[in-house]
Amino acid sequence: MRTKTKLISGLLIALLFLTACAQLPQPSDPAAETTRAPGPALFEADYALLWEILESDYPYLPYLREKGVDIEGLREKYLQQAVEAANAKEFAGVVAKLFASLKNTGHLSLLGPEMFSDMYGYCVLSPGSEAGERLREMLIKAAESGYYTAPETYSEDLSAYGSFPEIGVSYDEESETLIFKIPTFYTTTIERDSSLYEETIAQYPEAKNIVFDVTGNSGGDTRYWETNIIARFGEDCTLKWRSFYRSSPNNDMIAGEYAEIHSVSDADSVPEWVIASGLDRYLCFEEHIEGRDAIRSEAKRWVLADAGVFSAAEQFVCFCKATGWATVVGKKTRGDGLGFEPALHLLPDSGLLFRFSMSAGENPDGTMNVEGTVPDIVLDYASISCLLRLIRDKQGD
Repeated sequence: MRTKTKLISGLLIALLFLTACAQLPQPSDPAAETTRAPGPALFEADYALLWEILESDYPYLPYLREKGVDIEGLREKYLQQAVEAANAKEFAGVVAKLFASLKNTGHLSLLGPEMFSDMYGYCVLSPGSEAGERLREMLIKAAESGYYTAPETYSEDLSAYGSFPEIGVSYDEESETLIFKIPTFYTTTIERDSSLYEETIAQYPEAKNIVFDVTGNSGGDTRYWETNIIARFGEDCTLKWRSFYRSSPNNDMIAGEYAEIHSVSDADSVPEWVIASGLDRYLCFEEHIEGRDAIRSEAKRWVLADAGVFSAAEQFVCFCKATGWATVVGKKTRGDGLGFEPALHLLPDSGLLFRFSMSAGENPDGTMNVEGTVPDIVLDYASISCLLRLIRDKQGD
């Protein structure tokens, strides 16, 4: 998913994407004990508002209907549970189940307590925050609701936002292949890994192949792979794409902060899925990376991907395939990387915050990016052993 925006910094974006593929978070103990004053149907209005927002702003309901998801049935199924919820925790459980039934398509998820605390600290408490007023107001109102617990201070120490696995490095002598296993593109790892690739490749000047294994990488910050990987090899590369959305007051306001808004009716051509989904506006994006001569290697580049690749990692895979920067192998990815940050929404009675991608990106081949990227070479299994076998076979040709 995109990380460059006029609204918020890379840190906040990383906070937005960190849990994209993980289990939906549960409330912390203080929030879990929050109980509203007794009364009937405490969250019926929130449930109705949730569906109103999905119908007006969320781009994937028609897509899900086409895939056989009974949208109307799900709305009815969870209505009674929402009405009977005795407190915000119970209502959050109902919403989480609903989103899971919608396959969490397009980053559709609740904002968990830990991520709320991180966002609140950066957007509300940090004096240097560039967060917009709308986002600040939502976070403050959510904190006042009692469901979330707001931090008292903000830490500028990025390590306070968690530690992440190191890059795995291995070398296969038989195929002369250097392998980097990259588990995350999270923001705090950008600086940590800034010289890792250059220094490691220099240790293996005989390498004829370099593999970037991003299987299971659910994303984080696109600046990681732009600066640490692509730019280091000295080549200028550009990926252009369109991202389509449904016009609404909120969507138009957010989209206008990114780029010029275009009408689908004025476009020369659009994919069938755009019309079928009722998407009537789009933005044009261009990801241009200027190369710099840091890594000098003639080795063939490979990217290993699978269904766990999502968000910023999906954009990396899509970029590599579309530009030819590397040969993508493995399995089809999970997708949803060609758009911009998930839009955040507040349900005022419960204080819950939820998010989703308000636009649907278009792959270079015209397909919907939420369906993922098909590798250049599809393997039976997206594993290093299968890829190394492929490389050895090709060397023997």
